[in-house]
Amino acid sequence: MPSATTSEQLVYSASDAQVVRLGRGPASILRFSGACTPQVAGWLAGTLRETRGPVVLSLRALAGVDPPLVQAALDHARRRPLAFADPPDRALEILEQVSALDRTPILSCEAALAPSGSIPDSVAHDRVALGEIESRFRINPLWRRTDQEHAWLCALCGMEVESVRIPDAARPGPVAIRRIRRHLLEECLAWKAGRQAPLPASVLDAFLAEVNRRKASEEAERKRRLAEELQSLQGRVESMQELERSMDQAKRRQLHLLPIDPAPDPAAEIAVHYRPLQAVSGDFLDFYALEDNRFGVAVGDVSGHGVETAIVMGMAKMALRVRSKALGSVRDLVALANADLFSELRRSAFVTGVFAAIDRDTRRMSYVRAGHPRPIVRRAGGDCEELDAPGLPFGVDGGKRFLAGLEEREVELFPGDVVFLYTDGLIEAGPPSAQFGPERVKDALRAAPGELPAAEILGSVVAALDAFLGGAPLGDDLTAVCLKIR
Repeated sequence: MPSATTSEQLVYSASDAQVVRLGRGPASILRFSGACTPQVAGWLAGTLRETRGPVVLSLRALAGVDPPLVQAALDHARRRPLAFADPPDRALEILEQVSALDRTPILSCEAALAPSGSIPDSVAHDRVALGEIESRFRINPLWRRTDQEHAWLCALCGMEVESVRIPDAARPGPVAIRRIRRHLLEECLAWKAGRQAPLPASVLDAFLAEVNRRKASEEAERKRRLAEELQSLQGRVESMQELERSMDQAKRRQLHLLPIDPAPDPAAEIAVHYRPLQAVSGDFLDFYALEDNRFGVAVGDVSGHGVETAIVMGMAKMALRVRSKALGSVRDLVALANADLFSELRRSAFVTGVFAAIDRDTRRMSYVRAGHPRPIVRRAGGDCEELDAPGLPFGVDGGKRFLAGLEEREVELFPGDVVFLYTDGLIEAGPPSAQFGPERVKDALRAAPGELPAAEILGSVVAALDAFLGGAPLGDDLTAVCLKIR
C-alpha cells in the first residue's frame, strides 16, 4: 500500500476554488476543489510549465471541469509524466471528445500512486488490481450487491458507497471498478486491515436491508418537509417557463419572490439593492425568523445566466427557507439545504452563498460562507473588516466533503455597526484589469457618515459603483444587503 504523502501545501486559493499540493517522492498530486474557472485553468497551465516531476491531477471535487483545464493537462502530458486520479465524468467526456481517453494515464485514486512517484509503475499496478476486482465481481455474487438507488455495498466492510453506482450489477463498467478500488484504498477499514474474504451473505443482506430502510426513511422525511414548499416552487417554475413569451412578466414574478423591500427587524435596519443583468437573475436574498430569537439573512448567486439559472435560484432560495424552520446551528442548516440542492442539481450548476444569523439578545452573529464573497463589517468607528470562513459552493458535493470544508464562525456586533453582504456582481464590476473590488466597497462604507440610516449607507456604495462604471453596464447580476445594527 502506498506510503503517506510527505508534504501538503495550499498552492492556489480564490473565492471559488482551491488547490492543495501533496508530495509523494518526486511526484506532485494537485488536489482541486470548488468550481472550475478560466483563472483556475490559467493557473494550472502556468504551474505545469514550471513543473519538472510527475504530476497527478485530482479533480473529483472540482465542479464544472471544462476543456481549457483538460487541455492544459494534455499539453503538459506531451512533455512530462501526468495522470488523472479518478477523474469526474465531465473530464472523461472531454478526454473522449479529443480522442485522448485511451492514451491518458488514469489512476483509481490518489492512493494508487506508488511511493516511488512513478506514474508508469502505478498505472501498471493499478490495472492488475482492477482486473482482480473485476474478477471478484464476476465470480462472487457477494460483490454485486447494490441498494435501492444502485449504490454499491462493499462486500468486505458492508458500507454503502454512494460514489459507485451500478445500474446493472452484472456489468459494473470501468468507472465503477475504479471507484470500488478507490473505496478499498481510501475508506474500507476491512481492506486496510488485510481482510480479503467477503462478509457472510446473511450479514450483507442485513446491512443492505438497513441501508434501504434508512434511505426510504430519509426520502420520506425529506419529502414530508419539502412537499408543501416544492409544490409552491413547482408553480413558480412553471410560471418561469413562460419567459419565452413574456420576459417582463417573468421579471415581475421574480421580484415578487425576493424581499427587496423587507420589513424592519428589532436587530437591525435593513436596506437592499437589487440590479439584475437580464430580465431574470441568478442572485437571491432572503430574511428569516429563526428559533432562539435569531434574525437570519442569506445572499446567494447561481452560476450562469438566463431562465435555467433563475429556476435554480428559486430552488436554492426555497431549500434554505425550508431548512431555516428546523432547529440547529447555521452550519447544520446550510449543510441540510446543500444536500437537498445536490440531489436536484446533479452538478449541472453550483450556487455560492452566505448565511448569517444575528442573536437579537446578544447581537452576536454566526455565519457560514459557501464559496461566496466575504461579507464586510464596518464598525461604528469607521474600521472595516472582511469576514472570512472556508466553504465549498452549494451543489459541488452532496455530503462529507461539503460538510468537512464548511466552518461556522462568529463575530460580535455593536449598535451602529454595519454588516454588508453582496454578490460578486459588485466587486467584479468593470474590466478584468481594473474591477471595482472589495477595497472600493470598504472605502465607500468608510466615507458614509455613521449616523446615516442603512438605506443611505448602501446608497453611498451604489453611487461609488456607478461613478466608477461611468455609464458602462454591469457584467453580472448585483445584489447587496446593508444591515445597520440597532
